[in-house]
Amino acid sequence: MIDLNPLAQGNTIFLDSERYSQSCQRFHKFFSISLKNPDLVYLSEILNSFSRLPYENISKIIKRHHHFEDFDKIRLPDEVMEDHARYCLGGTCFSLTYFLQAILHHRGFSCYPVMADMRWSENVHCALIVLFGGSKYLVDPGYLLNQPVELTTEQPRIFHSDNSGVELIFHPEDQFFHITTFNQQQKKWRYRFKDRPVPPNEFLSCWLDSFGWNSMHGLCLTKVEKGRMVYIHKNYMRETTYGGKQNFNIKQNYHETIHKIFGIDPALVDEAKSALEANLNRERELGLWVPREERIAVL
Repeated sequence: MIDLNPLAQGNTIFLDSERYSQSCQRFHKFFSISLKNPDLVYLSEILNSFSRLPYENISKIIKRHHHFEDFDKIRLPDEVMEDHARYCLGGTCFSLTYFLQAILHHRGFSCYPVMADMRWSENVHCALIVLFGGSKYLVDPGYLLNQPVELTTEQPRIFHSDNSGVELIFHPEDQFFHITTFNQQQKKWRYRFKDRPVPPNEFLSCWLDSFGWNSMHGLCLTKVEKGRMVYIHKNYMRETTYGGKQNFNIKQNYHETIHKIFGIDPALVDEAKSALEANLNRERELGLWVPREERIAVL
């Protein structure tokens, strides 16, 4: 993790939700959401609309290419909202989580980010905890969960979406909450997190670290629609429903498939693919790139 104090280093990026009232207002107007007093129904309405922002790293890969070594590669709420309105883009878990945090803050909700561990490493995913009515709720825009899930250490919580079930359960032996998804064919562990508010500097440090992760070496997009979750990684697409999953090779109609499902212009896809190659060459020049077999050996 980077030892980073953005204020001490003269960084212009401040994780201060007060700065983003206009993008939060634009979000409500864009999705035709009426302003209301905070309650769980209103929270679910916000999350349902927010889930229409796809998980995608096209925007992140392009931004890294233009700002490889400076803080401007971070995509803050104003940019995320503008890019969605103009180009149907979204973001990865950090930009989505931070934008949602700003929206909820401006609508009177109390919330904070948490970091999560996945199978391949620690502190590689993030989500929000919302406090309301004496209870806490997990909301996870990076994983496209469109409903809040109550945190409790007493019993599992089950949430059903159109394409899968989600189970949240507390494990007293490790003091982590664990997230598992399931359908009619399988059950799969996704990530774990502790209910610990992450300070802004630590969140920003993890965010900056994420630009060097292996996930930045291939295009990745996810969207939930019409009873299915569509996941695209490199040349392959997976469609997941309650009934199971199907895999497709989309190499021959790659741009067409992304445009049809996500609405993203083929020119942006080409720009991201060119940026991928340029970013990888830059990593090699700087000695940052580690071959896959060496990464596996370390793990």
